[in-house]
Amino acid sequence: MDRKQLALIFVTWAIVLAQATFISSCGKDLTEDQPLVGCDEQTVGPRLKSMEFRAEDNPLQIVEDTRCEIIGDSIVECWIRNIMSDKRLTAQFSIDGSVVAIDGVSAVSGQTVCDYGKPVTLTVASQGKSRTYKVYVHSFTGLPILWIETEGREDITSKEDYLRAGFRLVEDIGTCSSAGVTEGTVYIRGRGNTTWGMPKKPYSLKFPQSVSLLGDSEERSWVLLANYADKTMLRHQTAFLMGQMSLLDYTPSSHFVELMLNGNYEGTYLLSEKVTTGSHRVDVGKDGFLLEIDARADTCDVTFRTSHLEQPVSIKKPSGITLGDADYNYIRDYVTEAERALFSNDFTDQEKGWQAYMDMDSFVDWYLINEIARNMDACLYTSCYMHLARGGKLKMGPLWDFDIAFGNADYADGYHVDGFRIREATWFVRLFQDPAFVDRVRERFGYFLNRKADILREINQYAHDLRYAVQENDARWHTLYTYTWPNYNVWGSYLNEVQTMKEWLDARFKWLESEFSNL
Repeated sequence: MDRKQLALIFVTWAIVLAQATFISSCGKDLTEDQPLVGCDEQTVGPRLKSMEFRAEDNPLQIVEDTRCEIIGDSIVECWIRNIMSDKRLTAQFSIDGSVVAIDGVSAVSGQTVCDYGKPVTLTVASQGKSRTYKVYVHSFTGLPILWIETEGREDITSKEDYLRAGFRLVEDIGTCSSAGVTEGTVYIRGRGNTTWGMPKKPYSLKFPQSVSLLGDSEERSWVLLANYADKTMLRHQTAFLMGQMSLLDYTPSSHFVELMLNGNYEGTYLLSEKVTTGSHRVDVGKDGFLLEIDARADTCDVTFRTSHLEQPVSIKKPSGITLGDADYNYIRDYVTEAERALFSNDFTDQEKGWQAYMDMDSFVDWYLINEIARNMDACLYTSCYMHLARGGKLKMGPLWDFDIAFGNADYADGYHVDGFRIREATWFVRLFQDPAFVDRVRERFGYFLNRKADILREINQYAHDLRYAVQENDARWHTLYTYTWPNYNVWGSYLNEVQTMKEWLDARFKWLESEFSNL
C-alpha cells in the first residue's frame, strides 16, 4: 500500500469521525433524506414536515387527496373540499423526530384513526424535546352544514303549513363548541314575500322545544335567509353588525351555513334568530307588544291604522289578539296618542311632545342604520319593527330585511349614494323638525362614522370566510355574472361585487357626513 492510498484512507476516516462528532454534538440522528446542515438548524428540534389526508386511506369520507398547510411551525390548516358524514380520518405525515401523538395518544402515519371534528393538538417528539401544532380540519366550504330531511322527502311548497322534518347541524372547526353536532326534530315552511317567489327559497324553522344553535340563546323560532338577490350575501350581516354596535335593544344573531335539504345541496344561507318576543329576543316582558309597519299585511294579520302612517301597523305579539279586545285597544291607543303628540303644536316639548311616548335613542339609531344602508323598505313601508313594554316608551327595532339595501336596487334611485330615503317618511319628516332630534342624529352619526373602518374590515372578513362557499353557492344558483332582481348592475366576480358594495358604503358615509354637518 503506497502513501497515496494511506492518505486517502486517513482522509476518509477523518470525514467519518467529523460527521459522527457533528451528529453527536447536535443531538440528532442523520437520516438519508436529511441533508447535513449547521448545528443551529439541527437544534431547532422535532418538527412536522408534511401532513395530508389521502382518499385511499379514507374512502368513505374523502374524494381526493388533500395536502395540509403548515403555518409558522404551530398551526396546521386542512381544507377537505367535500361534505363528510364525520371527521374520523387517517392522516399521513412525515416528521423530523421519533414519535407523534394526537391529543396525547400515540399516532402512526397512515394507520391511526382520529376524530378531527374539533381542533386537535399534534405533538412531534424526539430525545426529550417536542413541538406542538394545532390542527384544524375544515370540510366542504368551512361553514357549518345544516341537514334537513322532511318526512317522505316532501317538497316545501307552503308559507302557511309546516312540514315535520329531521335536522342535523354539524359545526365546523371555526364554529366548534362543546357540542359540535345538534340534531332532532324541526318543523319547516316557506317564508318571505318577494323572496319566496325567487328560485332560492327562504324558510322558517320552528322546534318542538327551545334549542341553542351555534352558541346562540335557546329559542324555538329561527329563519333561513336565502340572500338570492344579494350577490355579496353580506348586506343583512353588515346591517346586523351595525345593529350590534348601536343602542338598539336587540339585533338578531346570525351565522352562515350550508343547507342540505332532502339530500340536495341548496346553497349558502344565513341562519338567523327570528324576530319575536322573549327574554333573549325582543324583551317586552310578559304583556308587551311587537309591531310591524307592513304594507304587505294580509287579512290574517291583526292591524290598525293611524292618521300619518301610510301603511297599516300589524300586531305581531302577543298572539291571540282580536280586534277590539283590551290588548288591541291598549296598543292602538298608545301608538295613536304618540303620533298625535308628534304632530302636535307642542311636539318639541319633552313633557308634552313625542319624547313623552317615543324613545329618542332607538328612533335615532334605527333611522341612521337604515339611512346609511339606504334600505329601500325602511321608509316606514314594510319590515319596520317597533316594540313597547307596558310602562315604557315606544321603541324602534329590531333591524330586518336588508337584501335590497347598500345600493342593491335599480329603482327609486336606490343605487345612488346621495339623497335621503328614510328621512322622507312621514314620522321622520316631523322628527327632523325637532332640533333635539337633529342634534342626536348628528352625534350618533359621528359614532357610526368613527367605526366605518371597523365595518369595512368586517365586510372583508365575511368575504374571506365565504371564499369557498361563494363557489359552491354559485355553482348551484348561477347568480354571479347574471342579473337578478333588483340589481342596479352586474359587477362580475364575487370580489368585484363585494368591492363595489364597500365603495358604495364609503361614498354614502361621505355624502351623509356633508349633509348632517349642514343641518
